[in-house]
Amino acid sequence: MNLPLSAPPAAPTTTPTVTPTVFAPNAPAAPSLAQGSGSDLTVTWSAPAADSTHSAATAFSLRSSPSGANTWTTVPNVTSPHDLSGLTAGTAIDVELQASNTAGASAWSATSTLTTASSGPFAPNAPAAISAAPLPDGTNSKLVVTWAAPAVDGTHGAATGYTARYGPSGAGTWTDVFGVTSPLTLTGLSGATAYDVEVQATNAAASPGAWSNSATATTWGSTVAPGGWTAATTQVHATAVAPNTGVQLVATPAPTTVTGAAFAWSTGNTAVPTTALITAESDGQDSGDGWGQWFDAPATAGTYYLWMLALGSGGTIGALVTPAITVT
Repeated sequence: MNLPLSAPPAAPTTTPTVTPTVFAPNAPAAPSLAQGSGSDLTVTWSAPAADSTHSAATAFSLRSSPSGANTWTTVPNVTSPHDLSGLTAGTAIDVELQASNTAGASAWSATSTLTTASSGPFAPNAPAAISAAPLPDGTNSKLVVTWAAPAVDGTHGAATGYTARYGPSGAGTWTDVFGVTSPLTLTGLSGATAYDVEVQATNAAASPGAWSNSATATTWGSTVAPGGWTAATTQVHATAVAPNTGVQLVATPAPTTVTGAAFAWSTGNTAVPTTALITAESDGQDSGDGWGQWFDAPATAGTYYLWMLALGSGGTIGALVTPAITVT
């Protein structure tokens, strides 16, 4: 008997490998440009979008030229942000980008143009931390102005000089003072008057820097002077003030009315005391402008300053501080 022959085993089926098609990328949008350090330009951009006929970019090239010259210098394999260096100061530069991948390169982007920074010297930044305050020297005609040197950066040089200007607050009328340094004492001002003060930095640049923010301060409304009794420069702690057991002052309205006076011990000679004030009494001296009081030296040894304060509507309207007094 003949047996039927078996069919040969079927060949295994295989799934063919499909290789995705890679397309050249879209062209990038025009890059963004900013002035960098010195005459450099900082170039930034975003990758172009991928779509059904354009694949993602995997690399970028950049080219630059003096604006309109079409003499291009190409830099391959750049990443954003890119520091474009070796440029001529004060020159308009055209910049374009090109994206690429394994399938090829895109067209060049639209052109962006920016002028590099000039070679200098650069004008300074505006001074910082400007402040103004009346002086504790007994007068009502002065303000002391302080400020900090401006920062130096790629487009601003160091300050080598300063100009100040001041005027009645809000008036916008200015008096200039040239060649000043910090701290600056303004003199010849009116009493009890608010002034705006600004400062400008200068150097060898053709134009000065910008004016600072305004600082506003009000001059004292009274002048203060020592009276007939003054404190000695050496005192014994917790005992009556030598040599007269008390101190006097003269507070002259200029122009604000004086309604009272006070004394105060302090370890500093710049910040006007507001606490532990010793009330003075009118003593009739100098046409009724005199004030005085008996009191003790500080309770502990150290170096102190004795403040004499004229008081009026709203608080202290005049101040005078003594030289350092040693308390033993």
